Amino acid sequence: MSNLLEIWGDTVDSRHTLGAIALGVGIATPLYLVADLFFSRGSGDDSLSGSYALLVGLAGCLIAGFVGARLFAPKRVVTEQQSSREGRAEAMDAIEAEYGPLGDPGELPGPVQDEIRALGLYEDLRAQHERRGGAVAE
Repeated sequence: MSNLLEIWGDTVDSRHTLGAIALGVGIATPLYLVADLFFSRGSGDDSLSGSYALLVGLAGCLIAGFVGARLFAPKRVVTEQQSSREGRAEAMDAIEAEYGPLGDPGELPGPVQDEIRALGLYEDLRAQHERRGGAVAE
């Protein structure tokens, strides 16, 4: 049986999620209640004391978030790999299958051409256009 849940598009360990919720309740709620008691005794204005107590409670939420982040470190491993020309061609084929031809990169405005050259994609886009039977104007 797996302890993994999907929350907001992310996969998390249910035990760590419950621990983080308990930290939030265990830290923020007592801070809020103590601050409310402290500020209500020291001030005659209930709305102002409630506002200050709320700020202290929010600070408690931040503290709980920090403690939870330190206790429950991420489990995923992210690796980067260099993309190959074939992989980029496959990606462009998939884009064209869904949205239609990409077109001639030589027809793009100069600043856009400079940007895709800086990203190293200009030659791949030109090759894709030529492969589809279009002529590239430079």
